[in-house]
Amino acid sequence: MMDAVRAVLVNWFELSDIQSVDSIASGLSGAAVFRVTTMHGSTWALKRYPLHTSLSRVDQIHHVMITANENGCDLVPQLKRCGGVDAAADNRSAVDDGQYVWELAQWIAGQPWREPASGIDLLASDRAVVTNLTAGVAIDAESDRQRHEVMKRGASAIALFHRSVRSLGNHTQPPPCVLARQKRLKELSLRMDALLASDLTRIEHPHLRFSLQMAIERFRADWNRLVGPFTGTLATLSHQPVETQIVLGDVHAEHIFFTDSSDDDAGEGRSVVGIIDYDAVRVDAPATDLARWISSFLGQCTDVHLAWHSVLAGYRLESSLDEKQEVLAKGIVHLSAWINLANWASWLLLDNQIFSYDDEHIAQRIDQWIRVIDKLGK
Repeated sequence: MMDAVRAVLVNWFELSDIQSVDSIASGLSGAAVFRVTTMHGSTWALKRYPLHTSLSRVDQIHHVMITANENGCDLVPQLKRCGGVDAAADNRSAVDDGQYVWELAQWIAGQPWREPASGIDLLASDRAVVTNLTAGVAIDAESDRQRHEVMKRGASAIALFHRSVRSLGNHTQPPPCVLARQKRLKELSLRMDALLASDLTRIEHPHLRFSLQMAIERFRADWNRLVGPFTGTLATLSHQPVETQIVLGDVHAEHIFFTDSSDDDAGEGRSVVGIIDYDAVRVDAPATDLARWISSFLGQCTDVHLAWHSVLAGYRLESSLDEKQEVLAKGIVHLSAWINLANWASWLLLDNQIFSYDDEHIAQRIDQWIRVIDKLGK
């Protein structure tokens, strides 16, 4: 791997200018990320896109990122143009090595929101004994306050991105996010009987097996009851055209970075320092980004209405949001949680897909969707 990394880095640097290259844990997409530090002390993120990602697609992504930068969104990392000793395509911002496409971008120093250790653990919840309820409530209240501030500031960052790429065009149409969910809901409904009959014993990782078991229990109890209302909701939303534009497409808690908590200014809270991962940028309703963002937090929030207030208020600090977008965002959150949970179960139990990330991380992602479903079902 490191030989391939060094081979592609000559498109940007003299190898003698590179001090170190470190592999960084990446997400579930199949991309690989490396932190590159130069002899001059500058730090860059080298990304290898997932296999089968075309150079033309990465060029589209880069066009969006560059436009956002030029229009004042400094939360989008700046791309480094090629210009090394063996540049495959001088002045490009992406390189195709014949198998993978690579990019080099500004390193974003910060960290995403992490739930406190006192957060809900689906495995532990069956065996945990609460010994100090008063202290637990105090911790939860402070965590909830911090969480809402993060949700608000993250929503503002999303709005800033939306505003910065609006020059790329917008038009009114049935929301693609709704049409995609209509199609996927039908597909999953046809697979549900097979999913319910799946053999969970072949899942070796205990946490992942437990999480999938809980998912299957919820499908068995509620899927048939909910699929009709979900279908009706989507049909209604599909006949209500909204303004669409370039959106992030997959913005969740791990994709917005904040200053470290130790850097807070007099308790003012963490500031957003960057947005990462633009693989899913596309034309859609801005509401779809808000729905994805809030879904990262709803399972831990004590008040769903207050959570929406934080997100919507934060967004409107940077950009307008009409009532149709708000209705759409709220309308797709619950059914999206069910679709995402069914997606994971289907990929793992029916399609036998293998992911680059470890089973524990996948189990935690499934747990997240279960928590959202349980929270919104109340």
